Amino acid sequence: MIQARTDIAAEMKKAMSAGQFDKAALIGAKLLRTHPKRTEIHIMTAVAEMQGLYFARAGQRLGYLFRSLDPSDRYFGPVVQNFVQFTQASGDFKSSIKIVEKKLSSSPKLLVYREILADLIFRQEVKLSLGRSISANLDRAVALLEGLPGDYGHLLSAQTLLARIYVHCEKTDKAFDLLEKLVARAPMDKGIRTFQASAFALSGAVENAVQASTNLINDFADIGAQPYLIIAFLRPQSMPEGAKDVLAKIAGSDKATTQEVYQACFALARIAETDNDMTTAFDWYRRGHDANRKASPIDMQAELREFELLADLARAEQSVHANTNSNVSSDVAKRDGQVTDVADQDEAGPKPIFIVGMARSGTTLSERILGAHPDVYAAGEIGDFARIVAEVLGAGKVSEQMARLDEKAVCEIRKRYLAALRVYDPDVKFVANKTPANFTRVGLIRRIFPDAPILHTHRHPLATCLSIYTTPFAIPMRFSDDLGDLADYYRGYEKLMSAFLETDQYGMFFDLSYEELVANPEQVAQDYLRHCGLDWRPECLEFYRDGKAARTASMMQVRRPINRDSIGKWQRFAPYIGPLADLGAVKSRTSSSTDEEARNEKSSGKTVAA
Repeated sequence: MIQARTDIAAEMKKAMSAGQFDKAALIGAKLLRTHPKRTEIHIMTAVAEMQGLYFARAGQRLGYLFRSLDPSDRYFGPVVQNFVQFTQASGDFKSSIKIVEKKLSSSPKLLVYREILADLIFRQEVKLSLGRSISANLDRAVALLEGLPGDYGHLLSAQTLLARIYVHCEKTDKAFDLLEKLVARAPMDKGIRTFQASAFALSGAVENAVQASTNLINDFADIGAQPYLIIAFLRPQSMPEGAKDVLAKIAGSDKATTQEVYQACFALARIAETDNDMTTAFDWYRRGHDANRKASPIDMQAELREFELLADLARAEQSVHANTNSNVSSDVAKRDGQVTDVADQDEAGPKPIFIVGMARSGTTLSERILGAHPDVYAAGEIGDFARIVAEVLGAGKVSEQMARLDEKAVCEIRKRYLAALRVYDPDVKFVANKTPANFTRVGLIRRIFPDAPILHTHRHPLATCLSIYTTPFAIPMRFSDDLGDLADYYRGYEKLMSAFLETDQYGMFFDLSYEELVANPEQVAQDYLRHCGLDWRPECLEFYRDGKAARTASMMQVRRPINRDSIGKWQRFAPYIGPLADLGAVKSRTSSSTDEEARNEKSSGKTVAA
């Protein structure tokens, strides 16, 4: 009789199944003292360490395994998967990339290292900034993947990664062409086809996005919520029969991922909204946010403290500026003068315009008007500024980055950012960056580019907040998952922007009301173009004719002429807004001047609250 082999890791597996990861990690470490060559136990131990108190050990263990194993080893795949997962969680891309580069250098014929390296580089760039940017690292990742031969064993996964990088870099033609080839090669690969539909939607190819999503639903009974979500928000009238039942089942499933539940709820909400059933719509939006909030809670107090600190820093800068002869402030005052003088050292090329504000506040419309001017390149939501700041000053909170900002860093960031703008278009006078989240970086922008126009767009608080609440962003905004948090965040944002407005030492801050722009587009557009040093061109109001897709949640609106359709749209949800209600009283940050006085002040280049 053959005796059954004892599973030495049974106790460890039991602890992991019970969620006792620290216990499992200790058991694994003990087992490895007597079984140091058992790779599978190393992997399980690393997984347990990542989930518990021994996170740093997991990185050391996975690094050792990655260096030790050959790609032909049966455990190489799981090691790579966990190695990349640890790198993503820790944010220590530098160390991991160094390990992979060393392996690639010693074994250049093992092409899998090229794919792994490209993956880590891309993840690092996205970690630094979500927007596209001019990056030598991204160029290197593309070169690594484009150079893989047709007989590479993992060509499908490598080219899927390449397509993702193309989409991120807004190389739309290359992305669409490659995705078409990948779908032809693997027509039943749900992941590739779903990504193709999402890429169409993100790039503004509405017809292709809806058709690809419809095909997915027809071909796969278990396709999930994303194709339905795309149709719901791009063309709800094309929603297939039975969609509500499929989506409700996903939304109520215990096995569905948080993302799937979120997408299903938002698709159902949009269907109900299209049917003018606002009660049901708002309930589905709430359920989607509840699922996301449960999985990804946010420390709102930390967010609000950061806003307060940034406002304090802005006031401190103004105080220093006003007391340049003070002995106490002499070092900072000297630095302030050097920041102002640094523009004299710039190379020839376009200068920046920054458009900031809350998401869904009119940043896209204001940028498209600017971008229709022949002297402006509208770059969209680019990540160059955030990325370069992180590269020079290190990652972290904006307030921490500001504390590390000195003359040398100012010059380096300015030089790199202007170099990036020349790549976008060397022949224009200005490149506009319309990343809404840069509103937290206004202090950094003013220190590095005191000569750069900053347009702050805003609209009715409830219009902004409810549009954020009902929009399925690719990266959900966690502060919007609870109406109370959303109201607090908006108030914190308002206070911060008021502080920036009050401390506008260089007269470069322009407050731009969405409602005023829509009501009187030619006059308001003339005002803010003049503020940017641009002459008026009537074609600026015909931006919708250029055929460019706007990669933003507002992509449908900016393909039409200016209209008032969204003014007051939030009122449909008025009965359900709860903690947001108090924001309705905040319609402007000043009532001391008439609209005509405000326009006159703006026309002379002064900053006023709209």
